[in-house]
Amino acid sequence: MSIAVFKEEIPFLRLLICFIIGIGISIQFNVQPSPIWSYVFGTLFFILLALNLGYRDPRIYRINFIAGAIVHLMVCLAAIVITNQRKQIYNPLHFSKIKGNEMVVHLTEEPKIKGDIARFLVKVDGVINDQKIQKTSGNILLAMRFDTTSNLNLHYGDQLLIQSKFNEIEPPYNPAEFNYKKFLAYRQVYHQTFIKQTETFKIDSNKGNFILAFALKFREQQVEKFRKYLPDKDARAVASTLILGYRTDLSQDILQAYSKTGTMHVLSVSGMHVAIVVIFLEFMLGFMNRKKWTKLLKAFLMIVLVWCYCLIAGLVPSVERAAIMITLFIIGKIILHRGNSFNIISLSAFVILLFDPFALMDIGFQLSYIAVAGLVYLQPKIQQLFIAENKLVEIIWSCISVSIAAQLATSAISLYYFHQFPLCFIISNVFIVLPASLMMYGGIVFLLIPWPSWVMHYLGLMLNQLIIFTNKGLIFIEQIPGSNLNHIYLSIVEILLFYLVLSLILTAFTKRDFLWIKWALMFSLVFALSITYKNFKHSRQQQAMFFSLRKNSAVAIIKGKTAVLISDLDSTENAFRFSVKPYLDSCRIQHVTYLNPYKNNHNTIYTFQKKKLLIQQNQFTEASYKADYTVLNANKIFSIKETQLPQSSYLFIGSRNRDFIIKSYEEQARELKIPYNTLKRKPAVEVKF
Repeated sequence: MSIAVFKEEIPFLRLLICFIIGIGISIQFNVQPSPIWSYVFGTLFFILLALNLGYRDPRIYRINFIAGAIVHLMVCLAAIVITNQRKQIYNPLHFSKIKGNEMVVHLTEEPKIKGDIARFLVKVDGVINDQKIQKTSGNILLAMRFDTTSNLNLHYGDQLLIQSKFNEIEPPYNPAEFNYKKFLAYRQVYHQTFIKQTETFKIDSNKGNFILAFALKFREQQVEKFRKYLPDKDARAVASTLILGYRTDLSQDILQAYSKTGTMHVLSVSGMHVAIVVIFLEFMLGFMNRKKWTKLLKAFLMIVLVWCYCLIAGLVPSVERAAIMITLFIIGKIILHRGNSFNIISLSAFVILLFDPFALMDIGFQLSYIAVAGLVYLQPKIQQLFIAENKLVEIIWSCISVSIAAQLATSAISLYYFHQFPLCFIISNVFIVLPASLMMYGGIVFLLIPWPSWVMHYLGLMLNQLIIFTNKGLIFIEQIPGSNLNHIYLSIVEILLFYLVLSLILTAFTKRDFLWIKWALMFSLVFALSITYKNFKHSRQQQAMFFSLRKNSAVAIIKGKTAVLISDLDSTENAFRFSVKPYLDSCRIQHVTYLNPYKNNHNTIYTFQKKKLLIQQNQFTEASYKADYTVLNANKIFSIKETQLPQSSYLFIGSRNRDFIIKSYEEQARELKIPYNTLKRKPAVEVKF
């Protein structure tokens, strides 16, 4: 299958590109809702109408390109208007703009429980002030502490009465840290609150979408089946994730094994899973291909059953995307008999973005559509590179070509987000194809058995052993030396260069013109020089990073690709993994020495690059220290003026101090005109040498 030769064959692709550009402009530049966009759209519409009314005038055809340009510009403007309308924070009825004592909210997802904390999103239905309810809009991230000795008993659609107290989502304070604020903003969540269960009152149920409520409840019942009949904890977690999209029980080790072998798509219920279901349905309903009316019935049944699977999987966005795409493919096949695949892919993406423009910023959306486009265009070309005479070899080569096509299409995006590349992706993907298919088919059959029986018991045991075998195989591949490249950080420019080079190579093979290869080599050289320059910079880097944390303290002294981390954290703690490690990885650090000066209450001084760093934990300080930088982590108030504080050029007020202590030190530093930075809820500080 090849891309259309003439642009007229792929109108939806061209319109989709304009629509994406409009969404990107609105999001990237944070364009606020304004009637001016609608006025411009209306003006262009009337110009287009005038051009169409004057089509009888031969002179119109000399400027017919203007009509096309106006249509594409109107699509771009429409995207900006639609995206602006979806930005709830600008809605005058957003709950954050209305004062009140209490809020009426309802759950829009099932609670995610970790320890004694349950986290879930809620929609704010109204704000109560002076015993009057003002209807509102907007979502809030709610963290609830509950008594673990009793059941939480909260589900999707439950309506609660809570106190009207909330804070804005905090931005990332450290370089390379995941931007959770932006992630939630794309889901129209800008605020969070932390409450105790005793501070809430459940006032109603079933306030959400009844179809989604049914899907989530039904999925929970199916998860319980796996929990009952699959003995191994990891096996039932993988089964629940792979078939039902229920990821709560997955362990970190299993996630890492699938991630580092390039098979994470197996655990993300998406297009692959829907495709397996469609292949199964195509096989089972193949007898209906004989007559026209039976073909129509077959198409109808396939669409219904695909959406039934989507319902079983909890209507997760990734499955919805795949279901929409498959539905359009089936309809296109029936109506048009043959159609351009890129048109159908573009149409499905257009439909999704029309209802939710912020889906464009979802990593799953980006990867799934790029992967599908890569499979449609690249896989047949790769398949033709080797013609197998043996049937088994042909099947294996087909799996390899699919894996290579998907990896080529998505590798740059994956590197940008996840900073790793699985070198053994061919081995792991060929290995996973048969087990994943058997797990899907076996798991669906298992779930379709309506009552407990010996068949369910033994099928559950077989499924359990199959998943254990698969997990062990992937862990073995993961542990092969050099099987994974880590700490790869690409810029947007480098990603564009990668796809430009790939496009030029494909064009060269399609047109059989060596000139395109020359251009590809030239841009490949630019790409390689960019990577080499960054690597050279990292080999000569010398800096100190003073991290901004919640309760801990961390200072990294970096020279070249080695670092000394002065901290009370160890490498297993979440604060290290999420706030410190990403920065070290972005600096290509290959070796870290850990020093913990907080094991006792003594002051400690470190010397590096002819500089001195003092970690101060008590009031008494020897005057001979004369440190260049002081990290004050005493966690008790004392007078900075009266103490023998070293003649520091800079003071850092550490995050181990409680908030009121930090406030006291800040006031003293301002009075004494001591330059300082606070390392709690403030940006981290990088000092170059």
